[in-house]
This record gives sequence, structure tokens and C-alpha cells, in this order.
Amino acid sequence: MNFPYVYRNIPWKESVFKQSGRVLVSMEGMIRESRLDLLNHEGSKLSAYHIYAVLKVALTEEWVQTMEQLHRNRQNQWKAEKFLSPEGEKEYRLYTISQKEPVCSSVITISNNQIHDFSIRLEDAAPLLKKIMEDYPPVFLQRYRNHPLNHHFPSLYYLDAKNLKFLKLPDPIKEQRERTQRIIVYEDVLSSGISQAGETSGILETIEAIKCLEVLQA
Repeated sequence: MNFPYVYRNIPWKESVFKQSGRVLVSMEGMIRESRLDLLNHEGSKLSAYHIYAVLKVALTEEWVQTMEQLHRNRQNQWKAEKFLSPEGEKEYRLYTISQKEPVCSSVITISNNQIHDFSIRLEDAAPLLKKIMEDYPPVFLQRYRNHPLNHHFPSLYYLDAKNLKFLKLPDPIKEQRERTQRIIVYEDVLSSGISQAGETSGILETIEAIKCLEVLQA
């Protein structure tokens, strides 16, 4: 039996850049390989500042804790880094170091402050999202969202969140998975910054730090 690919279908619009679009999000793990997919389905690409808000709408209530636990259960060494491509795109990469050759197991690309389609392993999500939130901090505390110091942070308004099913994997997601597999890992990348299996990603601490900063700036 071929199970459909189920995505949360989220139309959105935001305040500062006057953009709108429709994003599809899927977190699989019961039937297929555990992955987190995001697909810009219609309109503008999603602002990187909105990644937390969209995932909060699309996923379970404790999604951050779930991803952190999956990350800490990994069996291999790892390294998360930001790579600037010749085209000026930021690639947030997660390298997995095992007894075999090290590989780039997941990547999220951002250009012009907008997130490209991605498909990453669930165990890689926490460290990658942590680095993205450091560069593109969301506004967590609603009561400070309209504060003058936060006027440049876009506010996200989602319209609904319904399921959309595909009989086969969407082509953009398939292409992102294939592209990640083609990334070559050079030895100098692994010369420093390697973390051990079981080490925290730091995403929970980063979220709390951003919240504290919002309070201090208010």
C-alpha cells in the first residue's frame, strides 16, 4: 500500500515586507524516513524570520523539545555551520561524521532573507534551526511585537492550516534531497567545531535568550 505524503497547508501574509504566500510543511517519522520538509507552494518565499511561527502552527505543541531529543539521540559526531555560496546564498549545513566518510546530511538555504524549499533529517533540525534563529530572530512574546524597537520584525498572519496530500513526493522536495546528497565534504571543514553525539544543540537556550532580549529592549 502506498501511503500519501501529507503536508500542512498554511496560507500566510505578513506586515513589514507586504508579502504573502502558501507554505507546505511535513514532519514524517512513522512510515518513512524521519524528515522535516518545507515547500514554498505559492506566492513569495517565506521570510526566515517566520520559520519558528510556521513550524509552531504546522507541528505538535512540543515540537522544539521533540526535535532536540531526536538530535541528542543521534549516534554520530556532528557539526553545524553556515556556508556562504558564490551566489551569495547562505547555506546552513549539518555534517554527520561516522566511521564511513563524513556527509552533509541536511542543508537549509536562505537568500534575500527568504527560506528556500528544504528537506532535512529530523535529528538535524534542532542545530540547524538554532543557527537560523540566531541570524533571523523571531519575535516570541506577543505583547512586545508592536513595540517601537520591534517595528522592523515582520508579523506573520496565517489564515488556516489544513492537510494537503500528494500521491508522490513533490518534485522540489525530491530535488532538495538529491542536491544535499551531492554536496562534497572537504577535510578542512572537519578540522574544528566537531560536537559529540548526545551534546545539546543549544536551540532551547537560544530561544530563551531571544525572549530575554525582547524583554530588556521593551
